[in-house]
Amino acid sequence: MYEIDESFIPSPPSDIDEPFIPSPPQSDFYDTEAEGSPPLPVRVRLRHQSGAAINDGQIPLRAVRYSSRKKRWSQTSNCAKGIREPLPSSIRILTWNIDFASPERKKRFITALSYIQQHVFGCTTANERPEPCCILLQEVHVSVFTLILNAEWVRRYFIVIPTGTDRWPEHSSYGNVTLVSRTIPVVNAFTIMFSNSAMNRTAIFVDIKLCIPALEDEPRLSRGIVTLRIANTHLESLPAGAPARPRQMKLVADALREQGLIGGIVAGDMNAIGPSDGGIVEDAGLYDAWQGDDDDEEGFTWGYQSPNNRFRPGRLDKVLSTRPEGFIVEEPERIGIGEAIRQDTWVSDHFGLVTRVHIVRDD
Repeated sequence: MYEIDESFIPSPPSDIDEPFIPSPPQSDFYDTEAEGSPPLPVRVRLRHQSGAAINDGQIPLRAVRYSSRKKRWSQTSNCAKGIREPLPSSIRILTWNIDFASPERKKRFITALSYIQQHVFGCTTANERPEPCCILLQEVHVSVFTLILNAEWVRRYFIVIPTGTDRWPEHSSYGNVTLVSRTIPVVNAFTIMFSNSAMNRTAIFVDIKLCIPALEDEPRLSRGIVTLRIANTHLESLPAGAPARPRQMKLVADALREQGLIGGIVAGDMNAIGPSDGGIVEDAGLYDAWQGDDDDEEGFTWGYQSPNNRFRPGRLDKVLSTRPEGFIVEEPERIGIGEAIRQDTWVSDHFGLVTRVHIVRDD
């Protein structure tokens, strides 16, 4: 077992320019099944935001990727130098709130990750490479973050954002994590910590490079390379959070429309539980990939596997985009329905969603 003496860990203002020194996790968060593993780049105490005002600004992030040669996780540069074609022209996006509050967090998380690997992406062993994809997770508890980094499938084929739980807001016991398959170049990453959130809610953004597919008879591989921004968010919960959600959605939407992007996609737990949530997607200038009505039970993602019966089932989780010009977002499908670690002990109180995004030619 390891213990961290936090007095020896500096408090950098951001991931950028931080000399990377892997830190073993505290014993409370140590994965006993991986005691032979090298130290992980996880700082579990939330120091660098102490005393700093949260002002809805973009805070730069880096990702980590595992080096099989060095046998350690290392920070990426976010510069994607030497991008070579062929790049993918389509990717799959998966979003899932995996429930930080219910008991047996580690067992539920391991089951969820195994389900994603095997049943969603069809990788029956950790040696199988997934198709180009982004996996957006919400409510990742601090105690399971190291499980992500110890998962062999993740080590082989993904980069992980953020680098550790200290990149969540101060005092957060859970947060968002984005996994991007290594077949997709990542050229930028940042987070927005919502200043109006009483629940430490955030959005994580990654900019990825994809290609415009060429015509079949063209000698070149593509008609160019574009940058797509993908956001992973968890908006304010409960009826008391209704006044905060429109502002949070607008902040995400504005970030998806910055110059230099073909557009953007945001997926996650939007906590759309009341009548006031019906118009915030349109008000933010976003488009819903779901083609049904909000009262269509085929789209509901919460309310069937929850011990909380105070609220009706509903479509809390969504996939949204900027105006779909130059790309197409397929209607999302639900995943994780009925997935449990034992009878009546669900992996999550939410269903997840999975969709596919295609870059298209102007013609």
